[in-house]
Amino acid sequence: MDASQQPIIEEQLAAVSNLMRLQMQPFVTPISGALSDGTATHVGTGGYVEWRRKRLLITNEHVAWEVKKHSLARKCFDAPDYLNVNNPFQTIAAPYDIAFSLIDDHWNAVTHSAMAFPDYRFEEKHAPLQGEYLFVIGFTGEKAHYSPTFGTLFTTGTPYLTQEYDETLEPEASKRPIKHPDFDQDYHFAMHWHPEATTPTDGKTSSIPLDPHGMSGSFVWNTRLAEFAGRGEAWTPGVARLTGIVWGWDTSDRFLFATRIEHVASFLGRSFPSL
Repeated sequence: MDASQQPIIEEQLAAVSNLMRLQMQPFVTPISGALSDGTATHVGTGGYVEWRRKRLLITNEHVAWEVKKHSLARKCFDAPDYLNVNNPFQTIAAPYDIAFSLIDDHWNAVTHSAMAFPDYRFEEKHAPLQGEYLFVIGFTGEKAHYSPTFGTLFTTGTPYLTQEYDETLEPEASKRPIKHPDFDQDYHFAMHWHPEATTPTDGKTSSIPLDPHGMSGSFVWNTRLAEFAGRGEAWTPGVARLTGIVWGWDTSDRFLFATRIEHVASFLGRSFPSL
């Protein structure tokens, strides 16, 4: 049996998920909103990118819209405190549903190990190998709580290894239509969302949230695991490419939805024309 025919076993997938989590968590952040009573609430997820030498916080337009209700804040990986999002968001509505804020001037406001995902590691377009593994990491309201003792909002990221929904690969019994009214296959792709049937890599079933609310703005990477296995080449998380940004879900039909990376790049390209 050649490498392209060898099944990718569960133990390997658990290792891939852990390696992706370790490499990608410095690029992502929870986004919180300040409440009038001095506490805070979780409103969404964002990520840091370096686009044409500018550092940006990227999330969804509908997450950035929360700034009309709350003062928004972000975190830098391994820094204990949130930082206010001081610069205004540039936004584009659905079907893109993307927003960004320049953060260069506040990148070193605290000591941290966060990183901005480089633009050369963006996919040119969302076109993974059929059956490829995709990796998502985001933050849910279900796993966020405000601590009056410490005066801060604690959040725990959810790493999730999944695949794009492909009706041609789906068993007849689990085929279902995508019914979300905002889903447009020209702009979006759908991924499997089966939290109740997911194997947690830390052995704790409580680590997998059942409700994805708060994951809006999560980055989606094409791991390229199946691609490299098919070529018989060694895989590392360093070959993964950013391929989309989550904007919604359908828990009844078990889908996550994301904007295709070419539309994200198109918006950023128009905002920052090359010289």
